[in-house]
Amino acid sequence: MADQTIPILIARRRVSEITGMERSALYERIARGEFPKPIQIGSAAVRWIEAEVVAWVQQQIDASRAQQPAKGSRSGRA
Repeated sequence: MADQTIPILIARRRVSEITGMERSALYERIARGEFPKPIQIGSAAVRWIEAEVVAWVQQQIDASRAQQPAKGSRSGRA
């Protein structure tokens, strides 16, 4: 089992801490297919894979920065 990564499962509260999203916003994004789905670990318990949540956050950062103009560039000025 060399170099095998063990997935870390995290609770919804931790997901909210990482993403800044409250419960309702989180589940709305899941329903729209815009956020990783949780893993069922019991009859009433779910957890998220930490790496998927962190990857989603990084995607949001990358997308946000891709939309911003490059530093030092000024549109409409010569």
